[in-house]
Amino acid sequence: MATRSYTSALRDEQARRTRATVLDAATRCFERDGYAATTMKAIAAEAGVSAQTVFTQGTKPALLLAAVDRGFTGDDEDVPLLARDAFQAFIAETDRGRKLAMLRDLAVGYYSGAPAMLRVFRNAAGGDAELAAAWQEYERRRYQDIRAITESFAPMLRLDLDQATDVYWALAGLEFADDLIRVRGWTVEAYADWMADSIERLLLAPL
Repeated sequence: MATRSYTSALRDEQARRTRATVLDAATRCFERDGYAATTMKAIAAEAGVSAQTVFTQGTKPALLLAAVDRGFTGDDEDVPLLARDAFQAFIAETDRGRKLAMLRDLAVGYYSGAPAMLRVFRNAAGGDAELAAAWQEYERRRYQDIRAITESFAPMLRLDLDQATDVYWALAGLEFADDLIRVRGWTVEAYADWMADSIERLLLAPL
């Protein structure tokens, strides 16, 4: 029994490493060459594995979506963003200052990893029906997540929940952040500082 358990654990670890290798390679290819120009063969070459190994990890759209998820979370765990410990702690926090500081830190993590793959995702959705539907679903989930985050500020809000969520949704959008960070050269930290300050000034009642 112990030998079988060990063998199974070893197989699981090898599978995890293979998937990480393939997703790392796919991410580099998508970011460097764009979604349309990236082939499964190119991903295999980048990863140093066979094309068949890449195909066992999913279709090209599935690899893109997995790479997008990794950009949000920084890992391959199948746990939604809002279910993670850091977000749960943020949602539960009731002190205004600590909550805004936590929001700032969460924004640093999010905008450090997510925007590059989101750009690939958004651009690819313009020419692929499957990805277009996935993009719409992503935007729907993003709004729901932002509403949950905004609602956690409810006792402090100066706007009603619908208005506050819409303002936050706009401020946190890819285009807005991308223009300031990638085009105008803001650091992720500067953007996160500005985001937290903007949330306080625009959404929260004065002290």
